[in-house]
Amino acid sequence: MTAVAPKSRFLSLRWRLLAIFTMLFLSVLTGVFIWFLNYATNNAQAELEADLMAIAKTAAAGIDGDEHSALYTQGQIDDPTYLKINAYLREVKTINPKASGIYSFVQLPNEPEQARFVVSAAIPPGQTPTAREQALATESSAGCTIRPDTRPLINAAFTAAGGFTPDMARGLREPSIDPNPSTDQWGEWIAGAAPIYNAKGETVGAVGVDMCVAEVAAVRNRISQTLIPGFLLVTALLAIAVYLIAHRLTRPIIGLTAVATQISNGDYSSEVPESSSGLRDEVATLASVFAMMVDKVRERENKLRQQVAELQIIVDEGKRKQQVDEIVDSEFFRNLQEKAREARQRRDRRPPDQTS
Repeated sequence: MTAVAPKSRFLSLRWRLLAIFTMLFLSVLTGVFIWFLNYATNNAQAELEADLMAIAKTAAAGIDGDEHSALYTQGQIDDPTYLKINAYLREVKTINPKASGIYSFVQLPNEPEQARFVVSAAIPPGQTPTAREQALATESSAGCTIRPDTRPLINAAFTAAGGFTPDMARGLREPSIDPNPSTDQWGEWIAGAAPIYNAKGETVGAVGVDMCVAEVAAVRNRISQTLIPGFLLVTALLAIAVYLIAHRLTRPIIGLTAVATQISNGDYSSEVPESSSGLRDEVATLASVFAMMVDKVRERENKLRQQVAELQIIVDEGKRKQQVDEIVDSEFFRNLQEKAREARQRRDRRPPDQTS
């Protein structure tokens, strides 16, 4: 028993072209979107880090290293030197609202794993905040809340749990940024530090800056909200264009298929569709060859029908001859011939005056 091959499903060439090119365009646009998103995000991250580094350097440059060292070793919180450095850091903070925390710190030789806080930009008790500082106390910067007026004491430990990383430790020697964001109840931050120099050019501490990185995520969200609808619209328009082009390309093939179906049923009345454009292509060549094939098939079929008719005549004549021979060769016909011969012989023997 011969196995019957399963019938394959029909999928129009038009829809195949639409699916293939739509997936191709969608892949390309997705790649472009991801590249642009990463490019914009990296630029935003780089700008944020550049701003952080500029703030840290500016703040460190405005601090007298000798006064800072004397404050740490001999001074007290809220003494004139502390308030002087604090006022300067507060001014830097109000000019750069993205910098939530600005503070100075030192590291003791026997404490390589931690540092010590000295001055912060928080508003000291009893000080009247400026209007800008009052606004910053409740303002959110791109998803991060500006920290309230909390400050560490002089000589308070600045540990790894609080953000003292190897990159921050390197800030005691050269400007450095910790690229790994840290998250707390106020938002997501990156930190950096720049060294404080004394009159001899020696590093005696550093200024640390915490800056909100939620703006980078905001950039990604804005790009996604802007570009994704546009890319979807472009994809839809390209899909429509591909469908129309595929329709134009496959229309002659569909016409040829319809004509071929009619020809298979013996109907040669339909004309082979021709290309509507003035330019010839593979489909137009196929239509021409198909038209010639149809003419030759029609001619051969007409000749075959004529030959069959002639053969039918020959066959009919042969049958008639055979039937005549069968009659002639039959016993009845021979008896009839014998009787007819005897009747002629009797007629020939009669005298002329006798009637029959």
